[in-house]
Amino acid sequence: MDKKTQGAWIIHHTRKLQVVTSQDFDQLAFAGKCGLMLSGIAASFQATMSRTRVDALAKANGLSPRSELPAVLAELERQKLIQQGLDTVEVLGLSTHSVLDHTSTIFQEGSPDSVENAVIDISENVSESPVSENDLVQFTSDTFGLKTSDAKDLVMKGECIGFFDAENDSRGERLVFNGNLFRADEIHKINTVIQTMGTTETQRFRELNDILAKQGCITLKQAHTVVTRQLFNKLQSIGLYDVNKIGNESGSHFFVTRPAAFSKFTSTIADDAFDLSKALVSSLTYGMTISAFGRGRIQMISALMNKLIAGSWVGPATAIGHDYQALESRGVVEVKPSSGSMFIMRLLKRDVGRLALAVIQEGDATSEAITQLPSAAVNHYTGPESNRVIIRKNITDPLKRGVGNLLTELRTGGLKR
Repeated sequence: MDKKTQGAWIIHHTRKLQVVTSQDFDQLAFAGKCGLMLSGIAASFQATMSRTRVDALAKANGLSPRSELPAVLAELERQKLIQQGLDTVEVLGLSTHSVLDHTSTIFQEGSPDSVENAVIDISENVSESPVSENDLVQFTSDTFGLKTSDAKDLVMKGECIGFFDAENDSRGERLVFNGNLFRADEIHKINTVIQTMGTTETQRFRELNDILAKQGCITLKQAHTVVTRQLFNKLQSIGLYDVNKIGNESGSHFFVTRPAAFSKFTSTIADDAFDLSKALVSSLTYGMTISAFGRGRIQMISALMNKLIAGSWVGPATAIGHDYQALESRGVVEVKPSSGSMFIMRLLKRDVGRLALAVIQEGDATSEAITQLPSAAVNHYTGPESNRVIIRKNITDPLKRGVGNLLTELRTGGLKR
């Protein structure tokens, strides 16, 4: 496993650990928090920011400025990635992939124990195809030198924390998987899914995939008009579709994307490990299609995105001051006052912008351009994994069995009947 992929799994697992009470996986959690913080403060170019800004970005990434941030910043300084001053922090220019590399380095230098290495390897393994829980326990025991009982406890603990999922099929076999099944080898796996469907479901499923291929990102409401809610929930629960949630004073809004659309360059979890490109695409889609000041389809924004990727400031506009708070709190964009009540904005993470643009341009991009950012008013963003977990907790028992049978088909390539 390369360092970028390992770093991405460390980030994934750290987010899971942040929402549970667990004293295990200490080095993994520390390295992950370093990675989350570094992602928040790093731009594509060397930059200096105030301590106040650093504290705000720490809170946005789930770190306590008082109890956790000092140790994290000390480690980042030891790695020569930042330099701390009295009131400021200077940060090297880094890409998202570089952040993942450094996350992996911090993890490895901290001498992680065998179970921490094991949960990362297991996650990568079950992201390729579902694995029988019994086979996985044996693999873990053999590979990491654990007793069979300890390996079984580790797999069950990983399932409870959310490092990976498990579901029983109709034969009673328990299969382990995670939400990254469809980031690679998508066509083969989708063809296997189609084999489990009837004629009508297949037709609607193909129609939805065609729409996503043309538009890159659509509303969940639109998706539900094409396929039934039950079928969509089943497919979302195994990670075939990503659902992104953004929120503002008018409520929550949900958008659907394809996982493979955000694996443009590596076909792994590493390409958008922090969900930043998904957040950017979802915010822009909201501004173009739902916002009261929306100005048309998302494809129209390509020229403006290229301007942002080139490092230019956009604006001035009054709305910029409050419309992109979710992206600002994640260190994706920088907003500053211009004149009067007007603000200007620039993109801090150009690789995030390039990946977002690749998704936007995936379908029928037009040559029509706009000169202002769409009004989005997006205050917070929730990524696909959190939304998938919610769906999995709420699906009915019959639907769970259907999910289990679908996982069996994916594991066997449709050969096991």
